[in-house]
Formats: sequence, C-alpha cells, structure tokens
Amino acid sequence: QNHLMILGLLVFEATIFRHQLYFRLHNGLKLPPFSILFQGITRQHLDHSVLSCVKYFINFFFYKFGLEVSLIVAVNVIGQRMDFYALLHSCALLLVLSRRRRKAIGEVWPKYCCFTAGLMVLQYLLCIGIPPALCVYPWRTAYRPLTSNVIKWFYLPDFAMRPNPLFIFDYMLLICASLQWQVFEEENRAAIRLLAGDNVEISRSLDPSSFNQFIPVNNFLHCSYLDMVKVFVFSYFFWLVLCLIFITGTTRINIFCLGYLVACFYFMLFGGSVLMQPVRYILRLWDWLIGYTCFVIAMKNLL
Repeated sequence: QNHLMILGLLVFEATIFRHQLYFRLHNGLKLPPFSILFQGITRQHLDHSVLSCVKYFINFFFYKFGLEVSLIVAVNVIGQRMDFYALLHSCALLLVLSRRRRKAIGEVWPKYCCFTAGLMVLQYLLCIGIPPALCVYPWRTAYRPLTSNVIKWFYLPDFAMRPNPLFIFDYMLLICASLQWQVFEEENRAAIRLLAGDNVEISRSLDPSSFNQFIPVNNFLHCSYLDMVKVFVFSYFFWLVLCLIFITGTTRINIFCLGYLVACFYFMLFGGSVLMQPVRYILRLWDWLIGYTCFVIAMKNLL
C-alpha cells in the first residue's frame, strides 16, 4: 500500500511537471530560474508589506535559511540516532561549523553531502548484512563477545538483533544538504541575486553604530504591521535566545549545563550593549557558544 502511494505521488508530480512545461511552451513563457509559487515577487518586494514579505519567504525561504535548516536537521539526526554514526555526524558538524564563514562552508559542503550519502549507503548495507549460511559475525563468536548494547551502538549487523532500518531522518538530512548544495551554486549567479537577493555576509570590521548607511531600506518609523514584525524580530529575538539557553541549562543538572548557564548570565550581565560591540566581537561570542553546543552534543552521544 505504501509503495502504491509513493508511485501515485510520483505520477502526480510528473503529470503536473509535464502540464506546466506544455503550458509554458505553448504560450512562449520562459522557465523561472527558481521553482517559486508567486511570480513577480523579488527581493525588492520584501519590505513593502506583510503579505509581500510572506510571499517572498514562501518563494525563497530555503535560499535564505537553507543552511540553518540543514544544520537543524543534522542535529535532529544526531539526537534520534545516538550511536556511532551519530558521533560521526557530530564530528562532521564540528568540521563544517569550524569554517565559520558562509563562503568557506560552501567550499566544503559538497564533501559533506558525499559524506552523508556514503554514510547512508553504508548503513543500508549493514542493515542487509550477510546471509547466515555464509559466515558468523566475529563480535558474537569471539572469546569475549561484544554485548548487545555495544553492537547496537556501533550499528553492526547481527543475527540475534538486527539494526533498526529507520532512515527517514538521514534521508531528510540528505535532501536538505543536497538542496543547500544547489543553493551554494545558484547564489553565485547574477540572475538569481537580482531575483532573490544575495547571501553575502557583512564585513566583520564594521561598527554597529554605522549600520544605517549600509541598509538600503528605511528605518522602522512608519508603524506598519511589517515594521512591528521587524521590531519584534530584531529587538526581542536576542532575549528569546537567552531564554532558550537558560531553559537548556536548567532542564538537566549536569556539568555540561553549567556552560549554558555561564553563557546566559554573561549575556544578561551586559544586556543589549553586547549588540553594540564591533561585529567581530559579537560573532566571536556566538561562535564560542555554537562550538560549545556542538561539543556538548558530541560528548553526550559518546557518553
């Protein structure tokens, strides 16, 4: 039944694609550079109204935040698996984030995609295993055989307890990583930058007090609904993140949570004045926090 449902979805997708292709060829229309829902909505429409802002993010949300979504899915894979391969994902995540800059991450991202795909294929082969008549696994017949928990953590093939063939989270990570690979390639095209905007990082040597001269839109002085949303995002998300850090540090009592509490109280001590420091200083603090979070994820998985 599930196979028939998947086949039906593939037929439906192919039918829609062929219909759209025929319609564009019949009417002399060009294929859009992106698979977008709302035609005519570009980066210039982002600051017009709440509706245009919503349409823009429906069209280009993954273009703008695909890297963050991929990293969230990677952390979700680590949390769901909690085995040896989750530890490998943790190490890969640390290596990717150690590049810091978006351009540097884009250079190693194809290797990360190949790593994710190769790891998924390897796990699939381990789930298949070898026919029982051909061999006996040494971790069961050795002088000191491995326990079932160790075999489960290493995700080894076993006749007594087969590995759990649940790859839905790995598959989602592979999809997101592959789409982000495409985004890294597309964002270097001039046509895409004109349509969706660029993803270029700001200079780390800038002073926050001089940001106004680099922002092409008006300040939030018109009191529109979109301005209210901007005020909430840019004024209160800092405190929302601190609340999440505090909740993370107080939910469980262990040595790792102490680091979150120290970070939370440090940011609360200086408050909003932290955001008025040079960009290089602000990013260094958040880099340390993100790096510590990845370290905690890896250590919890290892322990």
